[in-house]
Amino acid sequence: MEKIIVLKGIAVPYELQRKNIRRMNLRVHRDGRVLVSASRDTAQWEIEAFLLGNADFVLQNRERCLKLMEAGDGISAGKNRRYEDGDVLYQCGKACRLCVVEGRKESVERIGRVILVTQKNPSDADRRRRMLEGYLTQCCLEQMEEICERIYPVFSRMGVAWPQIKVRSMVSRWGSCQPKKKIVTFSRQLGETPPACMEYVAVHEFCHFIQPNHSAAFHQLMTELMPDWRQRKQLLNSRAWVDVGET
Repeated sequence: MEKIIVLKGIAVPYELQRKNIRRMNLRVHRDGRVLVSASRDTAQWEIEAFLLGNADFVLQNRERCLKLMEAGDGISAGKNRRYEDGDVLYQCGKACRLCVVEGRKESVERIGRVILVTQKNPSDADRRRRMLEGYLTQCCLEQMEEICERIYPVFSRMGVAWPQIKVRSMVSRWGSCQPKKKIVTFSRQLGETPPACMEYVAVHEFCHFIQPNHSAAFHQLMTELMPDWRQRKQLLNSRAWVDVGET
């Protein structure tokens, strides 16, 4: 259910979801959408008071996300993105400059802080998008497989079998876990974030093999395995790394 609230003179649309949860949750999606989750018996005035109390968080992060989308930086814009020469892309939280050149052998490679795309026809933006998204997906898969292998021993001792690791483009979440199918899927866009954020998402998803929901037991397990997970989560969702990363 979409509603509108005025925060410091700015009308902000937000999506309200009623769930069986104890406390309200607030998220700002990468596309600038604001999502509030609340219990079914939470009064509307309580929800609005919650948003007003978090006005700075909402406005700052919403503005940052919208600017990134407008500039074509940071989290990729999927099929609408053209990936032009000179664009900024992020890998592991570091800003990289996209360089498009003409050549007979098509390829994508990273050289320092430059992502070099060689195309037979540099004016073919659709071809370039497919090349880059394939490259970024493979890079993210390799990164997440390495991280998962590193964190897996502790979960193995808890009886968790090694799952299938997948990567695909996901707009509304960083990862997902299917315990029954033994599959963990990560967002391709996660490869743009710092290693600390990627590690947080990996531990989060693996914890779902032990605790399938976001109960108190789940958060306790997260704290035991990664005491600073809340700081990592804040870094991930605030996109602070986009501003402080080297250029």
